[in-house]
Amino acid sequence: PVPVLAPGAGRTRTGRLWTYVRDERGAGGEAPPAVLFHYAPDRKGERPAGHLARFRGDLHADGYAGFDRLYGDRIAEVACWAHVRRK
Repeated sequence: PVPVLAPGAGRTRTGRLWTYVRDERGAGGEAPPAVLFHYAPDRKGERPAGHLARFRGDLHADGYAGFDRLYGDRIAEVACWAHVRRK
């Protein structure tokens, strides 16, 4: 979460930075590491669905339920041990 100015309101509201990281070095990949930040005004599950609409591959994400609808033919869930124990 990040504070965002709310014009005319004289205060801030909460926005979100969705962070996507690529680092294939541990798996022998040759692509350079990269980080991408997408801003969104909320934490709705439609945000990562839009960001990853053309993505194909493995996705290692936290246990946020908004990611669940992404997993299927194009995107494989790669869970960590901390989150796999929750289900």
